Amino acid sequence: MSFEPSIIKGSVHTDARGFFTEVLKDFGFRQINMSWSKKGTVRGIHAQRQMGKAMWLSSGKATIFAVNLDPTSALFGKTIAEEMVAGDGKVFFAPWWWGRGFIAHEDTSVVYATTDVYRPEHEIAIRYTSLPDVDAIVKATSLNLIVSEKDLAAKIFGISDTITALKDWKRVGDEIVFDEE
Repeated sequence: MSFEPSIIKGSVHTDARGFFTEVLKDFGFRQINMSWSKKGTVRGIHAQRQMGKAMWLSSGKATIFAVNLDPTSALFGKTIAEEMVAGDGKVFFAPWWWGRGFIAHEDTSVVYATTDVYRPEHEIAIRYTSLPDVDAIVKATSLNLIVSEKDLAAKIFGISDTITALKDWKRVGDEIVFDEE
């Protein structure tokens, strides 16, 4: 499994009826969710312990982004973003220690396949405006933004807040190690 988010590109077969694509195969997902968002909606940035997430669009257009939340990683704070449209055959996969979110450029449905079931006590949220790369992506759309109260109240991204939030998290096969105080 990759330690960075990746775009999985499947074959898209089109004809007069529309398109067909095999989205994912053999990734070991445990839960599948779907959201519908109005144009201008910003969702995230959220991460859940042990929950890798694959995201694709069933309708609409969005930019999906992920940020590395592992303060022990050389990639800490790195942002990866991908503009996607329904039917493009792209799946955005991010391991669980990457916080994920998106902005809907038009009314959009996003499907999420996750490697664990949702547990609210294992979730952290980072305010998108505290990440310059994500904030720039959102501002560049010039859309009237719709952001939930939860996301507006999320933590400001920073190493001390992130270490505190992730202190009890462990990655299977790739432990996050913290110095003992």
